[in-house]
Amino acid sequence: MNRRFNHFHVLAVLVAWLAIFPGILPAADEAPFPPEVVAGAEHLLSLVGSGNQETFQPEQIAGFMEFVTRSKKSGMRYAAESGNGFSSSYNEVDVRTRLTDVLQYAFNPAIPWFTTSPSSLRSTSWKQTEKPWTNLPRLWELLGKDDAPVVIRGLETVENTPDIFSGGYYRYDLHRTLIVFNSGTRRSVISISKQADVSDVGRKGYIVGNDEDWNYFYSGEPGLNVTGLGWVKSYMYDSAGISVYTEAGQDQAVVRAASFKWLRAGWSNINMVQNDHIYQGMMRFARAFKEVLESPRLPAVKAFEIDCQKIAGFSDSAMRDQMTSHRQQLALRAEKLDGGARRHLPEAFHSEGYWQGLRREEMQSTLVLETLKRYLGKSPADGRALSFLPVSQSPHQGG
Repeated sequence: MNRRFNHFHVLAVLVAWLAIFPGILPAADEAPFPPEVVAGAEHLLSLVGSGNQETFQPEQIAGFMEFVTRSKKSGMRYAAESGNGFSSSYNEVDVRTRLTDVLQYAFNPAIPWFTTSPSSLRSTSWKQTEKPWTNLPRLWELLGKDDAPVVIRGLETVENTPDIFSGGYYRYDLHRTLIVFNSGTRRSVISISKQADVSDVGRKGYIVGNDEDWNYFYSGEPGLNVTGLGWVKSYMYDSAGISVYTEAGQDQAVVRAASFKWLRAGWSNINMVQNDHIYQGMMRFARAFKEVLESPRLPAVKAFEIDCQKIAGFSDSAMRDQMTSHRQQLALRAEKLDGGARRHLPEAFHSEGYWQGLRREEMQSTLVLETLKRYLGKSPADGRALSFLPVSQSPHQGG
């Protein structure tokens, strides 16, 4: 009886999921990854994992890199052929900046990596660097220094932002391999990741207003922020990704950022993710990535490094004081929405216990994001702003 009940229960949830998210059906104009992409991806993914000693062989990804850099048919989407239990997708975006600038913001040991992906990642923390490296190097200083590729391996902990479909957010570890190399006349960096284990249980997150404003609330409560699915215990079971950052030509101010992703997530060991779901998430990342790096208001790297160091140096009590200002701002933003703050923010938001229970990492990532938003003009420059934030704008300069 219990087994039969569980089967019907899972079926009912699946029907509810598809009814709520009709947009996750497969795209009409979707093509499988070409064979050279599959072969290149297999080689790159073989380089990731704890204690991995596999050698990077650039010749094995020549076709893969050619696919990344060539023009694509408008509207065409790509995904891996099904059969391995994963959903997948591909996306690319061209950013008008130098590769050095991308690396100084997106892979800087002194700046949290989520700075260039504020709509996708809540927090990022590089936990371990494998030998022969002792810590994460400054990748931009490795560009063009040697013809031989440079490979760095390590472990990273990430927590993402609320999903645009379900509101769920997840925390998990990633094995990551970074490769700095020359691809023909182009200097390139590839970031490859594999999920280390099943994620923590999904928790209810809230997008407060327009997602492009990057205002989020993380309730800490297990479940999904969807009517009828609030009780669901969901997980990211497994994932892998490859991100390529390659310049149009040496020292040219255009960088193509291309991403491949494979994901299996859901509940009751059922993958509820479809290719289109992943694609929409990649588009979300690309919009914010391009907006941040192309903004004329983006501060000089050294200035933002100092801001991040200042926040990291706060005592716990000083961080909590700053979070009081953030809480007030978030409530004001929610109050301007239809139905007000009570409709758009859960009970946890109004609980003093919630705010007193925030971990240091959670407070620090919030304050870094609010600092970035202030620079970019996404937070009000008035008396309600966080007291430590910069008052003047620093022009975007190289490091």
